[in-house]
Amino acid sequence: MNDDWLTTGEVSSMLGVSRQHVVDLCDRGELTCMKTGTHRRIRRSEVRQWLKPRLTLEQEKSLWLHRALLGHLMIDPQGVLQTAQKNITSWKPGHRADGMATRYLQQWERVIDGGVDDVVGVLTGTDEVSSELRQNSPFAGVLPDNERRQVLRSFREHWDHEHAAA
Repeated sequence: MNDDWLTTGEVSSMLGVSRQHVVDLCDRGELTCMKTGTHRRIRRSEVRQWLKPRLTLEQEKSLWLHRALLGHLMIDPQGVLQTAQKNITSWKPGHRADGMATRYLQQWERVIDGGVDDVVGVLTGTDEVSSELRQNSPFAGVLPDNERRQVLRSFREHWDHEHAAA
């Protein structure tokens, strides 16, 4: 059998669910499969999509905005990181020292201290920690207003198109 196609048993192991659950997902059309006789085969790429963390509307919107920051970060790394550091410095006094907002700001300080590559990892990461940090981003003011509006408009079109059937 071609490596691109997996059995329901292989898929169930990868997803950590029962084989019957995989069969049910296929029968409901939630997981695309091909039937060979009575056996179902699922593309590996389809399973990879299921393994990706799924982002909420707000998380994905934040991801789009932060991806837009990448160009600015690549052109002027010091300026962008200084803006973030200034924001952190000015926001810290407004929050309780033991509060969550302060913890997020401290995490951002560590990421920024790690350098541009660490910042890029958080700006584009789809993991839970990156998503949480982006919801508490110190990069306010980096994107000009018109660019921010364009990104949000593009995001809305993307979201409406990609999630219309959902």
